[in-house]
Amino acid sequence: MTDLSLRVRPGPGLMQDDVEVDDIAGSLSAGAWDLSAERARRGAHGFVLASGRGEVRLDSAATGIEAPCVIWLPSGMHASVRLEAGARGVAMTVSDAALGRVVPASSIAGPLRQAIDRPLLGTRLEAATARATIRDLEDMRREALEDLPGMREAIMCRLCLVLIAFWRLGGVATQKQASPRVLVQNFMQLVELNARAQWRVSDYARSMGISTDRLTSAIRRATGQSPLELVHGRLLEDAESLLERSALQVREIADALGFRDAGYFNRFFTRLKGISPGRYRQQVRRRASPDGSYAAWP
Repeated sequence: MTDLSLRVRPGPGLMQDDVEVDDIAGSLSAGAWDLSAERARRGAHGFVLASGRGEVRLDSAATGIEAPCVIWLPSGMHASVRLEAGARGVAMTVSDAALGRVVPASSIAGPLRQAIDRPLLGTRLEAATARATIRDLEDMRREALEDLPGMREAIMCRLCLVLIAFWRLGGVATQKQASPRVLVQNFMQLVELNARAQWRVSDYARSMGISTDRLTSAIRRATGQSPLELVHGRLLEDAESLLERSALQVREIADALGFRDAGYFNRFFTRLKGISPGRYRQQVRRRASPDGSYAAWP
C-alpha cells in the first residue's frame, strides 16, 4: 500500500519517531490502517487524499470519504481507515511530544491546540489546498533525507503549516476546559521554551492557568512520568547534543542550560546518565574516531 516510510531522524528537540511520513501510492489493491490501542498511543494520525474513496470507522460507525479530503485522528483515538484501490495521497504520524513543540507561542496557540485534539473524518477541501498540503508533507520528507543545516526547524515549520490548514478546515474551536491531552501538549511547548530558564513545576502550572496537582496528574496519566522528569529529560537532550556537537566547555554548557554552576550541572548529568559530562564527551568522541584519536574534534 505504501512504497516509502520515513522516520525523521532525531535532532535537538526532535526525537526518533516524532514524525513519520508515508506515500499512499495508488496501489491496485485496497489499503487499510487499523489504529489499535498500541498504535493509537504512538501519536496522532493524518491522511491527505488527492484522489480515491474509502471510509473511516470509529467504533461501529462508518463514515464514507472521497478525495480531495483530510482525515485527522488525535492520539489515543481507536479507528480504522480503509481506502479503495487506486487512492493517492500522504499519511503521517506525529507524536504527542512533537505536537506540543510545534504549536507557535502566539495568539493562535490555544485554538490550534484545541483543533488538533478533535478529529476530522474525511473533511473535504479544495484540490489546490490538498496539493499544497501534500507538498508540505513531501517537503518534510525531503528535508529529512537531505539532512541539511536547519533540518529540524524546517520540518517543524512545515508541520505547523499542515496543522494550521487542518485547524482552518475544522473551524475555530470554542473555548472550553482543555482535555488532558491538550494539557500535555501545552506543557511540552512550554518546556521547549522555558526549560533552560529553570522553571519550577509551579511556574508551568501558573502559566497554563491550572493547579500544580492537576498538571502533575495529567502528565503522569499521559506519559507515566512526572512534569519534573520530563523537564529534566529535555535538559538532558540539550546537554547531550551540546556535548556531542559543540566545542563549548562543560562550564559553558552548564551556563547555556541555565544551571547556576558547573558543579550542579555535573551532578545533574551524572545522576541521569550514570557518567559525568566530561566522560560522556570522551566516549562519544572515541566511538566517532576510527583510530581513537580526537584530532578531528574541536
